[in-house]
Amino acid sequence: MKIKCLIVAMLLGFMAEGNALAQQSKSDESLEFNPHWSIGLQGGGTYTLGETGFGDLISPAFYLTGSYKFNSALGVRVGVGGISGKGYSSYASKGYEFNFIQGNVDAMLDVSSLFWGFNHKRITNAYAFAGAGLFYGFDNDEAAGIKNNGDDLRYLWTDSKAFVAGRLGIGSDFRCSERFSISIEANANILSDHFNSKKAGNPDWHFALLAGINYKINKNTRPSIAYAEKVRKEQMAKEAAAAAAKEAAEKAAAEKAEAERHAKLAADKAAKEAEEAAKRQHQALIEENSENVFFLINSAKIRKDEAKKLDDLAAWLNSNDNFITHIVGYADKETGSDKANMKLSEHRANNVKQYLIKAGVAEEKIILDFKGDTVQPFGANNVKNRVVICTLE
Repeated sequence: MKIKCLIVAMLLGFMAEGNALAQQSKSDESLEFNPHWSIGLQGGGTYTLGETGFGDLISPAFYLTGSYKFNSALGVRVGVGGISGKGYSSYASKGYEFNFIQGNVDAMLDVSSLFWGFNHKRITNAYAFAGAGLFYGFDNDEAAGIKNNGDDLRYLWTDSKAFVAGRLGIGSDFRCSERFSISIEANANILSDHFNSKKAGNPDWHFALLAGINYKINKNTRPSIAYAEKVRKEQMAKEAAAAAAKEAAEKAAAEKAEAERHAKLAADKAAKEAEEAAKRQHQALIEENSENVFFLINSAKIRKDEAKKLDDLAAWLNSNDNFITHIVGYADKETGSDKANMKLSEHRANNVKQYLIKAGVAEEKIILDFKGDTVQPFGANNVKNRVVICTLE
């Protein structure tokens, strides 16, 4: 009955701690578990199941442990310790004490990491274990000195004796720093019925409730390979996105530059065409409104039909401020001397100029020149060479 109560109590404690830890956060994703060695020192009380009061069978115990954790959930632990155990003779109504040294090897399960993930900063880590031990008992003189009826201490041993044990337990580590933690542990060891020298017809049970301090020889974390890979992929994605954005920007800039170049070419072409059209229009206006005023032989008098040309020219110049007229007088080569012809061409040009001025044309819009017979604009046509040519500019 006592065994059942102890096991139920241990399981309830285990479940209660598991529920409390269910809300703990997971570890920093930049770190991952690092396999490591630990050493520990435990001390507390042990209880060997017997037929007297609970307190009469409690004795102290100390253990030195060394462990290695393969991953966040699994590890192995070896330990050595002990001091003494107690028994009770119902026949003699007397207790007795014996000594033992215990060695054990345990498979460790980190329950918190198993169910809720590894967290190197978790305050409390619940664990469970199962293993095997070897109890080496000695100094059983007190039991040997008790008078009994031969049945009560039928399995009495003297000198020393070794006992193989199966064991299991639960506990909890409380994080103090990166390397140090304290622990509370309860374990149960099942041994041969001979352990406490009494014949009970069932295995003997040896329980321990221990507190301890543990030291991690090397760190339990290292930079996470998965996190580094994640960061690398994120960085690659960012760089790829930046490269794509840069490429898109460069492409857009190139397309814009090309569009601007084509637009400039089109604008330049349109401007050139407009300029050429304006020049053609200007030239057409010049040709349309320039006049040739013809004179009779040896005469500088402007005839009526020629005056009509000058009236039209004056009207054009007065309504188009951006034009001027260049008037040049000529004489035919077959009539008169060179000197006389030069004078005649000057007289003809001056008469045309004065006519235009009287018609309202500003004098500064008239450029005057004369060539005599040095130039024959109409070749051998003497009639047409008696002329003043008015050219718009």
